[in-house]
Amino acid sequence: MVLLWAGEDIYRTVIAKDYLRKLKLNSKNSFYQQCNKICSYYDEVIKNRKFGVLNLVNKCFTSNEKITQLIIAGAGLDPLGIEVNDLYPDIKVFELDYENMETKFNLLTVLGDISKLNISFITTNLLNPSEVVKSLTEHEWSSEQSTLLILEGISYYLPRKSLQDFIKVINPAQVVFEFLKVKGEINSENNKIAEQVFKFISDSCSFPEIVRYSHSQFEELFNLTVLKRYGMKKLERMRRGTNKYFPTEESGWIEVCLLGRG
Repeated sequence: MVLLWAGEDIYRTVIAKDYLRKLKLNSKNSFYQQCNKICSYYDEVIKNRKFGVLNLVNKCFTSNEKITQLIIAGAGLDPLGIEVNDLYPDIKVFELDYENMETKFNLLTVLGDISKLNISFITTNLLNPSEVVKSLTEHEWSSEQSTLLILEGISYYLPRKSLQDFIKVINPAQVVFEFLKVKGEINSENNKIAEQVFKFISDSCSFPEIVRYSHSQFEELFNLTVLKRYGMKKLERMRRGTNKYFPTEESGWIEVCLLGRG
């Protein structure tokens, strides 16, 4: 569903675009169609979100030479790690999820020789920090080297304590964190969109709770500081050059931040 909304436009590399085409995404997906009924422009939300994540990743790797590793938690079938690996081949990429990692590896194998890819696809349980660290270490991740952690598309589904424990064991130098804003920071009309979309996803996938954050909450929870903050208003203007769907800060319900140790 998310990949259908995102499309190919956000990605710059040939391999990421070829990989997406290989997935043969089906626009008749019932989740996709139902969410589009709730919000006809939800693709703009996802495109902006992914644009923001990639923008912050690029800033990290062009301004911080000490970061040599990237962990993508809940990577799924998304081509982000593939894109980053092609743009920054010296960065070791670790993709983590409880499913789809083998599928992703096999799809890339079909596209050609992947022996030179500096990327590991790791099946692990994100709710079990010790298992995560063990799996990462087995794939040559080093806790002694600086890591950038990406948390995109998962913060609303993981309990706060689980996410806190996960970040604690990884101890990243920086985090790209995407999250659903608290109700009071969204205008009432657009908050209804967010509530309907996430309720549909939650009910369909049996998630016990959809977790929202304010900046003060996650700064304190993760013991990190917001270094950069992109709301939907800013992201839309950066990506499109105008504000059609998100004219104010309160019109967006999702934000992307770069967190660090100040």
